[in-house]
Amino acid sequence: MGRRRAILQIAAIAVSRSLVEQESFEAKIRLDESRFRPMSVRNRHFDLAQWRHEGRSPKAVAFDFARFLTRHASAMVPGADGRHLIVAQLVAHNAEFDGVFLREWFEGMGLFFPASYRIFCTLHRAMWHFHEDRSMMPPRDFKLGTLCCHFGVPFNTYKAHDALTDVRATVELYRRMTMLGAARLAQSLN
Repeated sequence: MGRRRAILQIAAIAVSRSLVEQESFEAKIRLDESRFRPMSVRNRHFDLAQWRHEGRSPKAVAFDFARFLTRHASAMVPGADGRHLIVAQLVAHNAEFDGVFLREWFEGMGLFFPASYRIFCTLHRAMWHFHEDRSMMPPRDFKLGTLCCHFGVPFNTYKAHDALTDVRATVELYRRMTMLGAARLAQSLN
C-alpha cells in the first residue's frame, strides 16, 4: 500500500503508565513545493509561510523523532534476528492509517522505525467500548472530533488536523475511555 500524501507534520506525546505527560514532540516537515498542492491539505489553519519558515528536512525530523521514540521505548518486540528489541509503543486514532505512513516514511529514508508495528488504536478501542457496553448509544461516526465530543474531551475543530492538537486530544480520549472501562469493571465486580 503506497502513501497517498506527504507527511507534513509529526507530533507525539510520551506519557507515564498513569497517562501523565512526560515530554512532547512536534515538527513541521519542509515541503517539496514542486509537488505540493495546498488545496490537498485538510488542515484548516495550514499556513504555507509558516511551513517555509519552520519546516525542516524530512531526514532531520525523522532522526529527531527516532531519538524521541527511543528515549521513551518501553515495549519489547522480537527483532528480525530473533533478539528482543525495546521500542516505543505508539497509540493513535486510526492507527492503521498513521502506522503505515510512519513505517513507509522511515523505510523510504533507510532508517529503523524505533516503535512497535502493533500500534494501539483509540478508534478501535472506542468500537470495543460501545460493543461491550450496549447500554451506551454509539456516536454517529468514530472520527476523533466526534468521539471527543461524545466523551467530553475538549476538541477545537478549528485546530483539528494540527498534529500536536490531535495527539493531545487522542491522549485525553484514551484516558477517558480507560477511566470509564475501569469504572465499568469495578461496577461489575460489586
